[in-house]
Amino acid sequence: MSARCTVTANYLRTVPELRRYFASVFLIEIDVADGGAIEDFMFPDWATLRFNAQPSIAGNTRAGEPLPNSRFIVSGPRSQEAYMHTASLRQWGVLLHPLGWSLLIGEPASAFANRLADGMTHPAFAAFRPLAATLYGAEPDREGELARLTDFFLGITPRAEPAEEAIMRAYHALDDPEVDSVDKLAERAGINRRTLERLCQRVFGFPPKLLLRRQRFLRSLSQFTADPSLKWVGALDAGYYDQAQFVRDFREFMGMTPSEYGQRCKPVVEPVLRERARYRSEWLRERQLGAYLPG
Repeated sequence: MSARCTVTANYLRTVPELRRYFASVFLIEIDVADGGAIEDFMFPDWATLRFNAQPSIAGNTRAGEPLPNSRFIVSGPRSQEAYMHTASLRQWGVLLHPLGWSLLIGEPASAFANRLADGMTHPAFAAFRPLAATLYGAEPDREGELARLTDFFLGITPRAEPAEEAIMRAYHALDDPEVDSVDKLAERAGINRRTLERLCQRVFGFPPKLLLRRQRFLRSLSQFTADPSLKWVGALDAGYYDQAQFVRDFREFMGMTPSEYGQRCKPVVEPVLRERARYRSEWLRERQLGAYLPG
């Protein structure tokens, strides 16, 4: 059972130069009472680099792949939940959209799909270890930490990516509920279906059909978390034929039913999803106004 805790999640803007890499930058602060620990899970998402002030967090994938305590954790792109166990924690993270993965990591995203890695030992992430070592000072300093994180990534020379425009077109199209087929996704991306299949495996981590289903599911999960008064029926994305289809997706992507999810203690997931819904709503408003090029 989880101990009493306070969880604060903040999704923050970054400088325009880094929006090629990041879907968002976030700071999560967890204060667990009496030196205790809490358990929760991470929902399916894009790849994430997480830098911890102290190595007080561990986890495992659905398949049971363990992650030892580390100052620097990498979550590959996920279509499944991953579990976490942590004491009090301060954690900065960057959510890499697929282009960011290609430009910064360069490895095939499919090789890290639904996997966790210790960034302090895995050779693919060696370039980011200096940030893990220098991000935090003796005392919490949100503005200083964000500045150090920003400066570090501004200093990185990105890899070449000839398909950059197609990747970003596909990425944005996945957020559009009207893009409900692989053919429509390929059309939005401006490439043929076979090229899209290869591109998605290389930089998104999954086949395009699975990506479309995952994004449809995540829109529903986010809407329910942002406004639980809707109940699940009211939160369902328009792309679902019926509730039974949603329940099947819920089992596939979360490893549990909606009822089981509702009964679980979610000390981290709920505040993170609520903050993320707020950030996304702000991003969409500004995108419609043409004022904010999304990361």
